[in-house]
Amino acid sequence: MKKTLGLILVSAALFAAACRKPDGAAAPSPTEPIAAFPEPVRYDIRIDADTEAGTIAGDCALRIRNAAGAPIPVVPLNLYRLMEVAEVSDASGARLAFSQGVRSFEDWRELQVNQIRVGLRPPLAPGEETTLRIKYGGPLLGYAEAMRYVKDHVGRDLTLIRTDSFAYPQVGVPSWRTNRAAGLKDFDFAVALTVPSSLVVAGAGRLVSRDEKDGRTTYVYESKVPSWRIDLAAAAYTVLEGEDGRFRIFAFPEDAEGAQALLDSLTVTLALYTEWFGPLGGFPGLTVIEIPAGYGSQADRAAIIQEADAFKDPARRYTFYHELSHLWNVPAKDPLPPRFESEGLAMFLQHLVQEKLEAKAGAVGEAAAGSLSRLAKNFGEHPDWAKAAMIDYGEKDLTDLSYRMGQILFYLLYEKLGERSFLETIRSFDQAYRTSGATARQFVAHVKKQAGVNLDRIFEDWVFTPRAAEVVAAGISLEELRRRYL
Repeated sequence: MKKTLGLILVSAALFAAACRKPDGAAAPSPTEPIAAFPEPVRYDIRIDADTEAGTIAGDCALRIRNAAGAPIPVVPLNLYRLMEVAEVSDASGARLAFSQGVRSFEDWRELQVNQIRVGLRPPLAPGEETTLRIKYGGPLLGYAEAMRYVKDHVGRDLTLIRTDSFAYPQVGVPSWRTNRAAGLKDFDFAVALTVPSSLVVAGAGRLVSRDEKDGRTTYVYESKVPSWRIDLAAAAYTVLEGEDGRFRIFAFPEDAEGAQALLDSLTVTLALYTEWFGPLGGFPGLTVIEIPAGYGSQADRAAIIQEADAFKDPARRYTFYHELSHLWNVPAKDPLPPRFESEGLAMFLQHLVQEKLEAKAGAVGEAAAGSLSRLAKNFGEHPDWAKAAMIDYGEKDLTDLSYRMGQILFYLLYEKLGERSFLETIRSFDQAYRTSGATARQFVAHVKKQAGVNLDRIFEDWVFTPRAAEVVAAGISLEELRRRYL
Protein backbone atom coordinates (compact mmCIF):
# COMPACT_ATOMS: atom_id res chain seq x y z
CA MET A 1 0.00 0.00 0.00
CA LYS A 2 2.85 2.37 0.85
CA LYS A 3 4.50 1.77 -2.55
CA THR A 4 1.21 2.33 -4.40
CA LEU A 5 0.52 5.54 -2.49
CA GLY A 6 4.03 6.74 -3.23
CA LEU A 7 3.55 6.21 -6.96
CA ILE A 8 0.25 8.08 -6.85
CA LEU A 9 1.88 11.03 -5.07
CA VAL A 10 4.81 11.09 -7.50
CA SER A 11 2.40 10.96 -10.44
CA ALA A 12 0.33 13.78 -8.98
CA ALA A 13 3.42 15.90 -8.41
CA LEU A 14 4.58 15.36 -11.99
CA PHE A 15 1.17 16.29 -13.35
CA ALA A 16 1.02 19.42 -11.23
CA ALA A 17 4.47 20.47 -12.38
CA ALA A 18 3.47 19.86 -16.00
CA CYS A 19 0.48 22.15 -15.62
CA ARG A 20 2.61 25.09 -14.49
CA LYS A 21 3.47 27.12 -17.54
CA PRO A 22 6.03 29.93 -17.90
CA ASP A 23 4.53 33.37 -17.62
CA GLY A 24 3.08 34.59 -20.90
CA ALA A 25 3.44 31.24 -22.66
CA ALA A 26 0.55 29.03 -23.67
CA ALA A 27 0.99 25.27 -23.76
CA PRO A 28 0.92 23.90 -27.34
CA SER A 29 -2.27 22.15 -28.42
CA PRO A 30 -1.94 18.40 -27.84
CA THR A 31 -3.88 17.63 -31.05
CA GLU A 32 -2.81 20.38 -33.46
CA PRO A 33 -1.33 18.87 -36.66
CA ILE A 34 2.46 19.03 -36.82
CA ALA A 35 3.78 20.29 -40.17
CA ALA A 36 7.37 19.19 -39.54
CA PHE A 37 9.45 18.02 -36.64
CA PRO A 38 13.17 18.25 -36.03
CA GLU A 39 15.85 15.58 -36.15
CA PRO A 40 17.65 14.33 -33.03
CA VAL A 41 21.37 15.17 -33.00
CA ARG A 42 22.49 14.05 -29.56
CA TYR A 43 21.09 12.60 -26.32
CA ASP A 44 22.64 13.09 -22.89
CA ILE A 45 20.52 11.13 -20.43
CA ARG A 46 20.79 10.26 -16.76
CA ILE A 47 18.43 7.55 -15.51
CA ASP A 48 17.99 6.40 -11.93
CA ALA A 49 16.24 3.02 -11.73
CA ASP A 50 14.21 2.07 -8.67
CA THR A 51 14.15 -1.71 -9.06
CA GLU A 52 11.83 -2.13 -6.07
CA ALA A 53 9.13 0.24 -7.34
CA GLY A 54 9.66 -0.57 -11.01
CA THR A 55 10.15 3.09 -11.92
CA ILE A 56 12.77 5.36 -13.42
CA ALA A 57 13.60 9.02 -12.95
CA GLY A 58 15.17 10.54 -16.05
CA ASP A 59 16.95 13.76 -16.92
CA CYS A 60 17.30 14.03 -20.70
CA ALA A 61 19.16 16.69 -22.66
CA LEU A 62 18.08 16.33 -26.29
CA ARG A 63 19.82 18.33 -29.00
CA ILE A 64 17.69 18.77 -32.12
CA ARG A 65 18.20 20.24 -35.59
CA ASN A 66 15.66 21.79 -37.96
CA ALA A 67 16.28 20.05 -41.29
CA ALA A 68 12.98 21.33 -42.71
CA GLY A 69 12.45 24.38 -44.90
CA ALA A 70 10.36 26.40 -42.43
CA PRO A 71 10.65 27.39 -38.75
CA ILE A 72 9.51 24.81 -36.21
CA PRO A 73 7.45 26.30 -33.36
CA VAL A 74 6.50 23.04 -31.61
CA VAL A 75 8.51 19.88 -30.92
CA PRO A 76 6.43 16.69 -30.56
CA LEU A 77 7.82 13.91 -28.35
CA ASN A 78 6.63 10.38 -27.62
CA LEU A 79 7.23 8.86 -24.18
CA TYR A 80 6.15 5.61 -22.53
CA ARG A 81 2.43 5.70 -21.72
CA LEU A 82 2.82 5.52 -17.90
CA MET A 83 5.57 8.13 -17.67
CA GLU A 84 5.07 11.86 -17.27
CA VAL A 85 7.17 14.94 -17.87
CA ALA A 86 7.75 17.25 -14.91
CA GLU A 87 9.65 20.07 -16.61
CA VAL A 88 11.11 21.14 -19.95
CA SER A 89 13.71 23.89 -20.27
CA ASP A 90 16.01 25.27 -22.93
CA ALA A 91 19.81 25.42 -23.01
CA SER A 92 19.84 28.54 -20.83
CA GLY A 93 17.66 26.90 -18.18
CA ALA A 94 14.54 28.89 -19.05
CA ARG A 95 11.40 26.80 -18.66
CA LEU A 96 9.37 26.08 -21.77
CA ALA A 97 5.61 25.62 -22.05
CA PHE A 98 4.45 22.13 -22.92
CA SER A 99 1.40 19.90 -22.96
CA GLN A 100 1.19 16.15 -22.43
CA GLY A 101 -1.43 13.44 -22.53
CA VAL A 102 -1.84 9.75 -23.30
CA ARG A 103 -2.90 9.15 -26.90
CA SER A 104 -3.31 6.08 -29.08
CA PHE A 105 -1.50 5.90 -32.39
CA GLU A 106 -3.92 6.87 -35.13
CA ASP A 107 -2.91 3.80 -37.16
CA TRP A 108 -2.25 1.41 -34.28
CA ARG A 109 -4.93 1.80 -31.64
CA GLU A 110 -3.37 -0.63 -29.17
CA LEU A 111 -0.16 1.41 -29.03
CA GLN A 112 -0.39 4.31 -26.62
CA VAL A 113 2.19 6.94 -25.68
CA ASN A 114 2.36 10.07 -23.62
CA GLN A 115 2.44 12.67 -26.39
CA ILE A 116 4.36 15.79 -25.32
CA ARG A 117 4.26 19.07 -27.26
CA VAL A 118 6.99 21.59 -26.40
CA GLY A 119 6.69 25.21 -27.51
CA LEU A 120 9.94 26.85 -28.70
CA ARG A 121 10.66 30.53 -28.05
CA PRO A 122 11.50 31.65 -30.70
CA PRO A 123 10.65 28.93 -33.25
CA LEU A 124 13.66 26.94 -34.43
CA ALA A 125 14.84 28.34 -37.75
CA PRO A 126 15.82 26.09 -40.69
CA GLY A 127 19.34 24.71 -40.26
CA GLU A 128 19.52 25.76 -36.61
CA GLU A 129 19.98 23.57 -33.52
CA THR A 130 18.79 23.85 -29.94
CA THR A 131 18.75 21.73 -26.79
CA LEU A 132 15.75 20.66 -24.72
CA ARG A 133 16.20 19.45 -21.16
CA ILE A 134 13.39 17.13 -20.16
CA LYS A 135 12.82 15.83 -16.65
CA TYR A 136 10.53 12.82 -16.63
CA GLY A 137 9.77 9.59 -14.81
CA GLY A 138 7.35 6.83 -13.93
CA PRO A 139 6.78 3.07 -14.24
CA LEU A 140 8.03 0.95 -17.14
CA LEU A 141 5.93 -2.18 -17.68
CA GLY A 142 6.23 -3.06 -21.36
CA TYR A 143 3.75 -3.08 -24.24
CA ALA A 144 2.13 -6.52 -24.13
CA GLU A 145 -1.11 -5.13 -25.57
CA ALA A 146 0.60 -3.77 -28.70
CA MET A 147 4.04 -5.36 -29.13
CA ARG A 148 4.34 -8.72 -27.38
CA TYR A 149 8.14 -8.74 -27.53
CA VAL A 150 8.42 -5.37 -25.76
CA LYS A 151 8.51 -6.72 -22.21
CA ASP A 152 10.87 -3.96 -21.08
CA HIS A 153 10.62 -3.26 -17.37
CA VAL A 154 12.55 -2.12 -14.32
CA GLY A 155 13.27 -4.87 -11.80
CA ARG A 156 15.85 -6.73 -9.76
CA ASP A 157 15.90 -9.63 -12.24
CA LEU A 158 16.31 -7.42 -15.29
CA THR A 159 16.06 -3.77 -16.14
CA LEU A 160 15.70 -3.18 -19.89
CA ILE A 161 15.52 0.29 -21.41
CA ARG A 162 15.42 0.68 -25.17
CA THR A 163 13.92 2.62 -28.03
CA ASP A 164 11.05 0.22 -28.62
CA SER A 165 9.40 0.97 -25.27
CA PHE A 166 9.71 4.78 -25.55
CA ALA A 167 11.62 4.69 -22.26
CA TYR A 168 13.17 8.05 -23.13
CA PRO A 169 11.62 11.00 -25.04
CA GLN A 170 11.69 10.50 -28.80
CA VAL A 171 10.84 13.00 -31.52
CA GLY A 172 7.61 11.93 -33.16
CA VAL A 173 3.82 11.93 -33.14
CA PRO A 174 1.25 9.20 -32.34
CA SER A 175 1.35 7.83 -35.90
CA TRP A 176 3.43 4.83 -36.93
CA ARG A 177 3.18 5.77 -40.58
CA THR A 178 4.24 9.40 -40.07
CA ASN A 179 7.19 8.51 -37.87
CA ARG A 180 8.42 5.80 -40.25
CA ALA A 181 8.10 8.13 -43.21
CA ALA A 182 10.33 10.64 -41.39
CA GLY A 183 13.04 7.98 -41.30
CA LEU A 184 15.33 6.59 -38.62
CA LYS A 185 17.79 9.36 -37.82
CA ASP A 186 21.21 8.60 -36.41
CA PHE A 187 22.42 10.53 -33.36
CA ASP A 188 25.23 10.48 -30.78
CA PHE A 189 24.51 9.69 -27.16
CA ALA A 190 25.91 9.53 -23.66
CA VAL A 191 23.65 7.74 -21.22
CA ALA A 192 24.06 7.01 -17.51
CA LEU A 193 22.08 4.34 -15.68
CA THR A 194 22.14 3.99 -11.88
CA VAL A 195 21.14 0.62 -10.39
CA PRO A 196 21.81 -1.42 -7.25
CA SER A 197 25.48 -2.45 -7.15
CA SER A 198 24.52 -6.13 -7.39
CA LEU A 199 23.62 -5.52 -11.06
CA VAL A 200 25.87 -4.98 -14.07
CA VAL A 201 24.77 -2.49 -16.71
CA ALA A 202 25.25 -3.45 -20.35
CA GLY A 203 25.15 -0.68 -22.92
CA ALA A 204 25.31 -0.46 -26.70
CA GLY A 205 28.32 1.83 -26.62
CA ARG A 206 31.69 2.50 -25.00
CA LEU A 207 31.88 2.29 -21.21
CA VAL A 208 33.11 5.70 -20.04
CA SER A 209 32.89 5.34 -16.26
CA ARG A 210 31.58 3.21 -13.42
CA ASP A 211 31.04 4.92 -10.06
CA GLU A 212 29.71 3.28 -6.90
CA LYS A 213 28.17 5.11 -3.95
CA ASP A 214 25.96 3.93 -1.08
CA GLY A 215 25.26 0.54 -2.60
CA ARG A 216 24.32 1.91 -6.02
CA THR A 217 26.46 2.08 -9.13
CA THR A 218 26.24 4.45 -12.07
CA TYR A 219 27.44 3.22 -15.45
CA VAL A 220 28.01 5.75 -18.24
CA TYR A 221 28.07 4.65 -21.87
CA GLU A 222 28.66 6.79 -24.95
CA SER A 223 28.03 5.96 -28.58
CA LYS A 224 30.91 4.54 -30.61
CA VAL A 225 29.25 5.62 -33.85
CA PRO A 226 26.02 7.53 -34.52
CA SER A 227 22.98 5.31 -34.03
CA TRP A 228 19.19 5.48 -34.34
CA ARG A 229 18.55 3.74 -31.02
CA ILE A 230 19.63 3.50 -27.36
CA ASP A 231 19.79 0.13 -25.59
CA LEU A 232 20.58 -0.50 -21.91
CA ALA A 233 20.11 -3.58 -19.78
CA ALA A 234 20.99 -4.34 -16.15
CA ALA A 235 21.17 -7.81 -14.65
CA ALA A 236 23.64 -10.05 -12.80
CA TYR A 237 25.61 -10.29 -16.04
CA THR A 238 28.83 -12.18 -16.70
CA VAL A 239 31.05 -10.27 -19.14
CA LEU A 240 33.23 -11.93 -21.79
CA GLU A 241 35.66 -10.14 -24.09
CA GLY A 242 37.41 -11.06 -27.32
CA GLU A 243 39.52 -9.56 -30.08
CA ASP A 244 41.40 -7.33 -27.59
CA GLY A 245 38.18 -5.87 -26.26
CA ARG A 246 36.54 -5.21 -29.64
CA PHE A 247 33.90 -7.82 -28.83
CA ARG A 248 31.99 -7.88 -25.53
CA ILE A 249 29.24 -10.27 -24.51
CA PHE A 250 26.97 -9.70 -21.51
CA ALA A 251 25.42 -13.03 -20.53
CA PHE A 252 23.30 -14.38 -17.71
CA PRO A 253 25.56 -16.40 -15.34
CA GLU A 254 23.83 -19.69 -16.15
CA ASP A 255 24.63 -19.15 -19.83
CA ALA A 256 28.36 -18.41 -19.47
CA GLU A 257 29.36 -21.55 -21.37
CA GLY A 258 26.98 -20.74 -24.21
CA ALA A 259 28.28 -17.17 -24.25
CA GLN A 260 31.82 -18.42 -24.87
CA ALA A 261 30.55 -20.54 -27.76
CA LEU A 262 28.68 -17.50 -29.08
CA LEU A 263 31.85 -15.39 -28.83
CA ASP A 264 33.74 -17.99 -30.86
CA SER A 265 30.86 -18.06 -33.36
CA LEU A 266 30.90 -14.28 -33.59
CA THR A 267 34.47 -14.26 -34.84
CA VAL A 268 34.03 -16.92 -37.53
CA THR A 269 30.63 -15.62 -38.69
CA LEU A 270 31.91 -12.08 -39.15
CA ALA A 271 34.85 -13.52 -41.07
CA LEU A 272 32.47 -15.42 -43.36
CA TYR A 273 30.24 -12.41 -43.99
CA THR A 274 33.34 -10.30 -44.66
CA GLU A 275 34.52 -12.87 -47.20
CA TRP A 276 31.12 -12.74 -48.90
CA PHE A 277 30.29 -9.04 -48.75
CA GLY A 278 33.54 -7.22 -48.01
CA PRO A 279 34.85 -5.48 -44.88
CA LEU A 280 32.70 -3.12 -42.86
CA GLY A 281 34.09 0.39 -43.15
CA GLY A 282 34.78 1.94 -39.76
CA PHE A 283 33.53 -1.12 -37.88
CA PRO A 284 33.56 -0.10 -34.18
CA GLY A 285 33.48 -3.59 -32.71
CA LEU A 286 30.40 -5.26 -31.30
CA THR A 287 28.57 -5.61 -28.00
CA VAL A 288 26.14 -8.53 -27.55
CA ILE A 289 23.59 -8.29 -24.72
CA GLU A 290 21.60 -11.34 -23.67
CA ILE A 291 17.90 -10.88 -22.98
CA PRO A 292 15.27 -13.49 -22.10
CA ALA A 293 13.49 -15.47 -24.78
CA GLY A 294 10.51 -13.64 -26.22
CA TYR A 295 11.99 -10.16 -25.72
CA GLY A 296 12.96 -9.66 -29.38
CA SER A 297 16.50 -9.79 -30.80
CA GLN A 298 17.67 -6.63 -32.57
CA ALA A 299 20.80 -5.35 -34.28
CA ASP A 300 22.46 -1.98 -34.49
CA ARG A 301 25.78 -0.89 -36.00
CA ALA A 302 27.68 -1.53 -32.78
CA ALA A 303 25.44 -3.85 -30.75
CA ILE A 304 23.09 -6.80 -30.83
CA ILE A 305 20.40 -7.52 -28.28
CA GLN A 306 20.15 -11.30 -28.48
CA GLU A 307 17.47 -13.58 -27.07
CA ALA A 308 18.68 -16.31 -24.72
CA ASP A 309 17.87 -19.21 -27.08
CA ALA A 310 21.04 -18.57 -29.08
CA PHE A 311 23.07 -18.86 -25.86
CA LYS A 312 21.31 -21.93 -24.51
CA ASP A 313 20.78 -24.04 -27.63
CA PRO A 314 23.37 -24.44 -30.42
CA ALA A 315 20.54 -25.41 -32.77
CA ARG A 316 19.11 -21.91 -32.33
CA ARG A 317 22.35 -20.08 -33.10
CA TYR A 318 21.06 -19.25 -36.55
CA THR A 319 19.08 -16.42 -34.95
CA PHE A 320 22.45 -14.86 -34.06
CA TYR A 321 23.63 -15.26 -37.67
CA HIS A 322 20.47 -13.38 -38.68
CA GLU A 323 21.28 -10.38 -36.50
CA LEU A 324 24.93 -10.31 -37.55
CA SER A 325 23.95 -10.14 -41.23
CA HIS A 326 22.18 -6.83 -40.56
CA LEU A 327 25.57 -5.18 -40.10
CA TRP A 328 25.84 -5.26 -43.91
CA ASN A 329 22.37 -3.84 -44.61
CA VAL A 330 22.15 -0.91 -47.00
CA PRO A 331 20.18 1.98 -45.41
CA ALA A 332 16.59 1.97 -46.68
CA LYS A 333 15.57 5.10 -48.61
CA ASP A 334 11.88 4.23 -49.04
CA PRO A 335 9.62 6.34 -46.78
CA LEU A 336 7.93 3.08 -45.70
CA PRO A 337 10.36 0.27 -46.64
CA PRO A 338 8.90 -3.13 -47.56
CA ARG A 339 11.92 -4.69 -45.74
CA PHE A 340 12.21 -7.82 -47.87
CA GLU A 341 15.64 -6.60 -49.01
CA SER A 342 16.84 -6.56 -45.38
CA GLU A 343 14.80 -8.98 -43.29
CA GLY A 344 14.14 -11.42 -46.12
CA LEU A 345 17.86 -11.52 -46.92
CA ALA A 346 18.73 -12.04 -43.24
CA MET A 347 16.25 -14.93 -43.04
CA PHE A 348 17.92 -16.55 -46.04
CA LEU A 349 21.48 -15.92 -44.89
CA GLN A 350 20.95 -17.32 -41.39
CA HIS A 351 20.42 -20.77 -42.90
CA LEU A 352 23.16 -20.44 -45.51
CA VAL A 353 25.58 -19.78 -42.65
CA GLN A 354 24.22 -22.90 -40.94
CA GLU A 355 25.21 -24.92 -43.98
CA LYS A 356 28.70 -23.41 -44.07
CA LEU A 357 29.65 -23.25 -40.39
CA GLU A 358 27.60 -26.05 -38.87
CA ALA A 359 27.83 -28.46 -41.81
CA LYS A 360 24.04 -28.63 -41.79
CA ALA A 361 23.40 -29.77 -45.34
CA GLY A 362 20.05 -28.76 -46.79
CA ALA A 363 19.33 -26.11 -44.16
CA VAL A 364 18.43 -23.48 -46.79
CA GLY A 365 15.94 -25.66 -48.63
CA GLU A 366 14.46 -27.07 -45.44
CA ALA A 367 13.88 -23.57 -44.10
CA ALA A 368 12.33 -22.39 -47.37
CA ALA A 369 9.92 -25.35 -47.35
CA GLY A 370 8.96 -24.57 -43.76
CA SER A 371 8.30 -20.94 -44.62
CA LEU A 372 6.09 -21.92 -47.56
CA SER A 373 3.97 -24.04 -45.23
CA ARG A 374 3.72 -21.31 -42.61
CA LEU A 375 2.87 -18.64 -45.18
CA ALA A 376 0.12 -20.80 -46.68
CA LYS A 377 -1.44 -20.95 -43.23
CA ASN A 378 -1.04 -17.18 -42.74
CA PHE A 379 -2.68 -16.41 -46.07
CA GLY A 380 -5.46 -18.88 -45.33
CA GLU A 381 -6.24 -17.05 -42.10
CA HIS A 382 -5.88 -13.61 -43.72
CA PRO A 383 -6.92 -13.84 -47.40
CA ASP A 384 -6.46 -10.09 -47.93
CA TRP A 385 -2.74 -10.47 -47.29
CA ALA A 386 -2.39 -12.52 -50.46
CA LYS A 387 -3.73 -9.59 -52.50
CA ALA A 388 -0.76 -7.32 -51.70
CA ALA A 389 2.46 -7.09 -53.71
CA MET A 390 5.63 -7.32 -51.63
CA ILE A 391 6.81 -3.90 -52.85
CA ASP A 392 3.76 -2.46 -51.04
CA TYR A 393 4.24 -4.24 -47.70
CA GLY A 394 5.55 -1.08 -46.07
CA GLU A 395 2.63 1.00 -47.30
CA LYS A 396 0.13 -1.64 -46.21
CA ASP A 397 1.75 -2.38 -42.82
CA LEU A 398 2.50 -5.99 -43.80
CA THR A 399 6.26 -5.98 -43.29
CA ASP A 400 6.08 -9.07 -41.06
CA LEU A 401 5.41 -11.00 -44.28
CA SER A 402 8.67 -9.73 -45.76
CA TYR A 403 10.67 -12.02 -43.50
CA ARG A 404 9.43 -15.27 -45.05
CA MET A 405 8.26 -14.07 -48.45
CA GLY A 406 11.59 -12.30 -48.81
CA GLN A 407 13.43 -15.42 -47.65
CA ILE A 408 11.85 -17.46 -50.46
CA LEU A 409 12.62 -14.73 -53.00
CA PHE A 410 16.30 -14.93 -52.06
CA TYR A 411 16.17 -18.71 -52.13
CA LEU A 412 15.00 -18.52 -55.74
CA LEU A 413 17.65 -15.95 -56.64
CA TYR A 414 20.35 -18.10 -55.02
CA GLU A 415 19.25 -21.20 -56.90
CA LYS A 416 18.84 -19.32 -60.19
CA LEU A 417 22.19 -17.50 -60.08
CA GLY A 418 24.32 -20.04 -58.28
CA GLU A 419 26.18 -19.33 -55.06
CA ARG A 420 29.12 -17.39 -56.49
CA SER A 421 27.08 -15.06 -58.69
CA PHE A 422 24.45 -14.57 -55.98
CA LEU A 423 27.00 -13.51 -53.36
CA GLU A 424 28.86 -11.26 -55.80
CA THR A 425 25.59 -9.55 -56.74
CA ILE A 426 24.63 -8.88 -53.11
CA ARG A 427 28.18 -7.71 -52.39
CA SER A 428 28.16 -5.27 -55.31
CA PHE A 429 24.82 -3.82 -54.17
CA ASP A 430 26.15 -3.29 -50.65
CA GLN A 431 29.30 -1.60 -51.90
CA ALA A 432 27.42 0.61 -54.35
CA TYR A 433 24.81 1.87 -51.87
CA ARG A 434 26.30 1.44 -48.40
CA THR A 435 26.82 5.18 -47.96
CA SER A 436 23.94 6.67 -49.93
CA GLY A 437 21.25 4.09 -49.16
CA ALA A 438 18.79 2.69 -51.69
CA THR A 439 15.12 2.03 -52.32
CA ALA A 440 13.69 -1.45 -52.81
CA ARG A 441 13.24 -0.66 -56.51
CA GLN A 442 16.90 0.31 -56.76
CA PHE A 443 17.78 -3.03 -55.20
CA VAL A 444 15.76 -4.91 -57.82
CA ALA A 445 17.23 -2.86 -60.67
CA HIS A 446 20.76 -3.50 -59.42
CA VAL A 447 20.27 -7.25 -59.10
CA LYS A 448 18.71 -7.51 -62.57
CA LYS A 449 21.59 -5.55 -64.07
CA GLN A 450 24.33 -7.54 -62.32
CA ALA A 451 22.85 -11.03 -62.51
CA GLY A 452 23.53 -11.84 -66.17
CA VAL A 453 20.32 -13.88 -66.47
CA ASN A 454 16.71 -12.91 -66.99
CA LEU A 455 15.00 -12.43 -63.61
CA ASP A 456 11.92 -10.56 -64.86
CA ARG A 457 9.44 -13.31 -64.01
CA ILE A 458 10.76 -13.84 -60.48
CA PHE A 459 10.70 -10.16 -59.60
CA GLU A 460 7.36 -9.52 -61.33
CA ASP A 461 5.67 -12.32 -59.40
CA TRP A 462 7.44 -11.93 -56.05
CA VAL A 463 7.94 -8.17 -55.74
CA PHE A 464 5.71 -6.16 -58.04
CA THR A 465 2.48 -8.20 -58.13
CA PRO A 466 0.63 -10.49 -55.69
CA ARG A 467 0.99 -13.54 -58.00
CA ALA A 468 3.54 -15.24 -55.75
CA ALA A 469 1.40 -14.72 -52.65
CA GLU A 470 -1.57 -16.27 -54.45
CA VAL A 471 0.53 -19.28 -55.43
CA VAL A 472 1.88 -19.68 -51.90
CA ALA A 473 -1.63 -19.35 -50.46
CA ALA A 474 -2.72 -22.24 -52.68
CA GLY A 475 -0.18 -24.47 -50.93
CA ILE A 476 2.65 -24.85 -53.46
CA SER A 477 5.47 -27.19 -52.43
CA LEU A 478 9.16 -26.38 -52.68
CA GLU A 479 9.55 -28.85 -55.56
CA GLU A 480 6.68 -27.25 -57.46
CA LEU A 481 8.13 -23.82 -56.74
CA ARG A 482 11.47 -24.86 -58.22
CA ARG A 483 9.81 -26.23 -61.36
CA ARG A 484 7.81 -23.03 -61.75
CA TYR A 485 10.70 -20.55 -61.44
CA LEU A 486 13.95 -22.41 -62.02
